[in-house]
This record gives sequence, C-alpha cells and structure tokens, in this order.
Amino acid sequence: MTILSRRDQASFETTKRVIAQIVNEGLAFAKLECPTSEEPQTLCLQSKLGPQDGSLVKVTIKTGAIIETRDGIVVSVIKPDSLQPPATIAGTGCGEFDPGALFKLLSISFKDIISEKILDEMIDELRNSAANQEKWLEITQNQPVWTLKNRSADWERALIYGHPSHPYHRLCYSQAPLERVIPDDIPSMLTPNLAFLSVPRTDLVVTGHFEQELQPLLKKLDIPKTTCDRVIVPCLAQQLPSIKQRFPLTIVLKIVADSADAQASMRTLTLRPELEFKYHLKLSLACQITSALRTITPWTTCGGPIQTEILEKLLPEDLWVFREVAAVSGSQKDFSNARHLSCILRDSLETRALENDEILIIAAALGQKPVGDNRAYAEILFNLETISQKREWFKTYVTVLFKLVLLPLVEFGIGLEAHGQNLVARVCRNTGQIKGFAVRDFGGVRMHVPTLRKHGVSYDSLPPGAATLTDNLNNVWSKVHHSLLQNHVGLLLEALELERHGGWGITLEVLSTVLGSEFGSSGSALLEYFTKDTMPFKCFLRMRMESKYRDVSFEVFCFLPKSQLMTDDSCTVH
Repeated sequence: MTILSRRDQASFETTKRVIAQIVNEGLAFAKLECPTSEEPQTLCLQSKLGPQDGSLVKVTIKTGAIIETRDGIVVSVIKPDSLQPPATIAGTGCGEFDPGALFKLLSISFKDIISEKILDEMIDELRNSAANQEKWLEITQNQPVWTLKNRSADWERALIYGHPSHPYHRLCYSQAPLERVIPDDIPSMLTPNLAFLSVPRTDLVVTGHFEQELQPLLKKLDIPKTTCDRVIVPCLAQQLPSIKQRFPLTIVLKIVADSADAQASMRTLTLRPELEFKYHLKLSLACQITSALRTITPWTTCGGPIQTEILEKLLPEDLWVFREVAAVSGSQKDFSNARHLSCILRDSLETRALENDEILIIAAALGQKPVGDNRAYAEILFNLETISQKREWFKTYVTVLFKLVLLPLVEFGIGLEAHGQNLVARVCRNTGQIKGFAVRDFGGVRMHVPTLRKHGVSYDSLPPGAATLTDNLNNVWSKVHHSLLQNHVGLLLEALELERHGGWGITLEVLSTVLGSEFGSSGSALLEYFTKDTMPFKCFLRMRMESKYRDVSFEVFCFLPKSQLMTDDSCTVH
C-alpha cells in the first residue's frame, strides 16, 4: 500500500468528494471497469456531452464497496470513502491529486451549465478546502485519542475531515473586508480572540433577557460598563472589520484572549470552565464554511428562543434541547447587513450532563478516525473488535436515534436537521451506554404548518419569511432523510465498515420496527417515503454553480430501497 504525503492525503480527501459528487449529481457518466477478478474495480468518469468511447478520469474502488449499475452505468450513490487514491487521468496513466485540476478536467462534461468565471472560482475554493485539510492534519497529528473523560469541547476537535461528502468540507473563505483566511490562520481560529463591543441600542434587535444573562461573563472578564442607551455585545475579533463597516458607531471596550474554544462550526464558542458561564456563544463570522456564509440572520436570532420553547414541549424526554435563551442582531431592514453582528446565548448543557454522569460527544465524532489510526472513534470507545460487535452496537445506536428523532416528525411534523454535527450523543461515563441525544442549531429545523395546526401548536410568533415553516410535508421528510440517513447514519455505518456486512439492512429493519411498532399506522407513510426507489439528493456542486445556498437537488437511487437490502452478510457487491 502506497504511503501518501500529508499534502496528497489532504488533497485526495477533497478530490474523492469532488468525484463522488460529480457522479451523484449526474454531471458525468460513470462506468465500472473490472480488469481481472483479482484486481480492484475502477470507476471511470466519462463526459455527458461528448462521445462515450473514452474516460476522462479513473479511480480505484475500495474492495467490498456496493455499487449498483444499470445498462453499464452507475446508478447508486457513490460514497467518497469508497474511492481510493490516486485519481488517474485516463489515457496518460498519470496520478492527479489536485482537486482543482481534476474538477477543471471533468468540467468538460458540464461546461454547458457553468461559466468560466464560476469555474475558476470553484477551482480556487476546492484548492482552499484541500490546503486547509492539510493544515488540519498537521494540527491534529499529535492530538491524543479522546476518551469518555474528555470535555465536550475536546470532542468538537475530533472532526478532523469536516463534512463527510461536501467537496468544500474544509473550505474557509472570508468575505471582504475581512482579511483572506490562510491555512496558518486556522490554529488561532480554534482559540479565537473575543471582542466586547458597546453598540447603540437603536442599532440592535434584542431578543429575550440578553443583557441580564450576559452579565456574569462581563463581570468575570472585567468588561467596562457602558451607558443605558447602549448594549454590550460579544463578537469574534476576526469579525471586527465587517462590523465596523456596517455599525460605524460601535466602540470596542475590550479584546479578550484565551477564553474560549471554537466548536466544529468554527463560529460557536465553548467558554473555558474557569469562567463558569453556562452558555455557548454563537457568533457571526463572515467566512464561507462549506456551503454558507456563517453570519446569523435576525430570522435565526429572533426565532431561536421561540423554537426552543416549541421543541422543549414536543420532543421526547431523552432528546435534550440546547436551549437558545436570548440573542441580539442588527436592526437594519437589509438582513445582509444586520446579520454581520449577531450573538446567540445557547445553553451548554454541561452541568446537566455532569449531574447525569454523562459526557456530551458530537455525534459526527463517532465516525471519525484519529490521525494514524484505522479505527473509528465508535470502535475505540465501545471496544468494537468484531463485525458482530459492530452490528450489535450499531443496531442499538440507530434504535435510540430513530425513536427520538422520528417521534416529533411523525406526530408533529417537526423535522430536525439530525446530521452528526447538530446532534450530540449523551454517553454514560461509566458504562459507555448511549443514553440519548441533544439537538442544537435550529436554522435547519423544518416544521409542517398543517400538522402543527392540527395539534394546536402555536407558531405565530416565529419571524415571517424564515425557511422554518412549510406547508409541504415532503420537504420536511426529504430534509430529514438527507441529514439523518444519508449524512448521520451513512457516515457512521461506512466508518464501521458495515456497508458490506448488512449495515443498511439493519438500518431498514430498525426503521421498519420503530415506524411500525412505535408509531403504528401513522409511521407507515414515512417508512414508504424513506424506502422509495429514488430520493432527492442535495447537489452541492450544482448549488454553487447556480449561486444558491439550498433547494438544488437531483433524483438518485435511494439508500434504502426495500428490494435491494438484506440484513445478513450476503449483500451483493457489484
């Protein structure tokens, strides 16, 4: 096996996501090539616009990966981790790791839908993602293997590789007037400086008891007081140029270092334990991280406490809520300006977990592998050494997960964005038992208005114009399918190498049991939807080509078609 340099390893992390997305979004034809029965299969990408007699790029398929073909064309979803380095330029035999160069070559297949300007920008962004990944590998090369004794803030650092399938998995692209972010800036962003600002009250919309709840932190950090016609607002010091441009009457009271650690999102902070502050700070950051600019709109700041109240009433007892208790954002009518100065106070849940003898572990971390280790954290933490042990643990995990996440979906039409970064696993420190989950970040929550209305749930105080409320139930179900099954469960299942050992069959079995026995007839429609032959697939590349943040999807063959799955080890490998 070839040992890759850190740069090539980082580049291929981006490249494999690019290749998988191009196939999954239908931007190129993909065929399988099988040289001999003893050699691994090769995925061959061909142009959709030219003659189909030659490949553009070839990449080796990992042994045991399940790939479905029809009439010679790949029709199943390709997972990035099914691809092995290097990608080879067809006809030359040359290995290529640079995701930008491969994307440019493959753009021959979709040049009719992308402009030269956008193409050049995307090439630069893909290279940024790969360069940042290289830095992450450097930062974490000596990182210890976390245990159940670590803080939840430590576990946020376990997400070394970022988003499991997005080609911009490690993109960090600043917006002017912020200085351009380079890989060497990442360590300082992980322990960022905080700025405390005095802002005219008329420039802000304050939600909840923001000033009162912030007082203990201001006192602890010895932040100077301000006048009653002004509000003290914390922000990332990195964000100051953007704030000063849009809020010219702002005064910097104090800049504080070594007081907080960035979570996986990079713009939400966990305050150091010695500060004894019971909230996280979710702050605006004018950087594009994966698909979105990470500023916070007034829709989110104003809606968070209201959504908190709704969710606390309707979610199961073992699905805790990271309560958003108060917030502040700009008062401009133009939200594109108002969103650059925002702060949400979000319950940390640390005390509650400690009282229950639990550790809070970001769920995506369970599928991550420490640098230099071929085991996922789920295997390490729970001593999963055999396929049988992995299957048993995985079945228990998804049973708890589905019961908690699908109950509010079936009963109240509330679709939680249940991917691994928004759900936090509650693990007993002594037994390692999964006790439940906690949900955070409500911007991706979708609520079906007719179902809420049927149950008499009040939602009138939610800000108008936000994407949270919808009359289309399929939109809610589709979003849950993407975040829960494609992202959360799919990542964990593949990390445990259960794809070819009945993992999807276990998923279907548990899903059928939960939606059948737990919810009766009311769950049958959702089960039918989740097991359709095709399912909308989120198109990250097409979204970027069309300069959209959401709502670009492509029908692909589903992860859970009932006719293709078995619960034992006899899954067909194509």
